Amino acid sequence: MDIFKEIADVIQEGLNSIFERWDLVLWQLGATIILLIAIRVFLWKPITKFLDQRSDALSRELHEAKHERERVTQIRLETQTEYETIKSEIRELKETLLNESHAEKERIISEARAEAKRRISQVDHDIAQEVKMQNEKIKENIKKIAFQIAEKIVAHEIEEDEVDEAISELIDRKL
Repeated sequence: MDIFKEIADVIQEGLNSIFERWDLVLWQLGATIILLIAIRVFLWKPITKFLDQRSDALSRELHEAKHERERVTQIRLETQTEYETIKSEIRELKETLLNESHAEKERIISEARAEAKRRISQVDHDIAQEVKMQNEKIKENIKKIAFQIAEKIVAHEIEEDEVDEAISELIDRKL
């Protein structure tokens, strides 16, 4: 424990030596006060002013960031609303175009059917006319053949075999 006693003695001696010269203590105390005043005037005020300005700038930036965040949220909501509106309009336009295309398809099909019916009617009419003309030609040919056969029969008296042969010959020539 001698060591603690020695330390305590050294501390006591150091404290006593400080207060032995009061004039030095007063000079040191005065220098410290002057130093504190100089620090307060030259350093403390500019530092606190700078810190206050920086705090104000940070507060402004935070306020602006909050305002900007609110504005971005608002823009996002508006954009989402516009997107939904455009999506709905596109869906309606698509349905309208589909309906119009179906109507156009039906119109084209009905026109094609009407045109096909008209052409079929025209072809039927043309065929009927052609059949009628061919029947008329066949009748004319039959009349001519009958007339020629009658002429030959009247001009000569022919036997029955010769009549058949003459009819076949005349028919073959006309066809």
